[in-house]
Amino acid sequence: MFQKQLRFGLMAAMVAAVSFAGCKKDQALPDVEEEELITTLRLKFVNKAIATDVRTFSYKDLDGDGGNAAVIDEIRLAANSSYTMTVDAVLNESASPAEDIKAEILEEADEHLFVYKPTAGLNLAIAITDKDAKNLPIGLTGNATTGSASTGKVQVLLRHQPGTKNGTETPGGSDIDATFNVVVQ
Repeated sequence: MFQKQLRFGLMAAMVAAVSFAGCKKDQALPDVEEEELITTLRLKFVNKAIATDVRTFSYKDLDGDGGNAAVIDEIRLAANSSYTMTVDAVLNESASPAEDIKAEILEEADEHLFVYKPTAGLNLAIAITDKDAKNLPIGLTGNATTGSASTGKVQVLLRHQPGTKNGTETPGGSDIDATFNVVVQ
């Protein structure tokens, strides 16, 4: 009987030793970079020749992707004009109070890039003028130049590129993807 107890005790000790050896101290998992929830994007255009010609256009999708359709202003700009363009607001209005994400984008400029993609045939060019610490574009400010009258669309993307930003659209994921109808008249 003593031998049975001894064997049982030794086996229990071996099982416990193997179990404890197999369990390593939990290692911290890397932080997951989540994409921002952006419900509102507002673009502001100031005519360089007529300072009082200020135009603001919004994209609003208060329930995020899916659900209700976004409410999107039509961008209307004068033909043959130059504008200073700024991202006037980047908001998460699902939070209370609304969260202004623009400051975070600026703080993490080395991880964010706004991309502006006019469709073919639209006489609108947008050149980004702001840069991050590595001299890569951010896209919160730019120069917008129109040509002759035309219509089309401009897609505005905010790319989230932690550790991969190289000045192009390719790496990372999109925090927002908004397409505006544009009329140049």
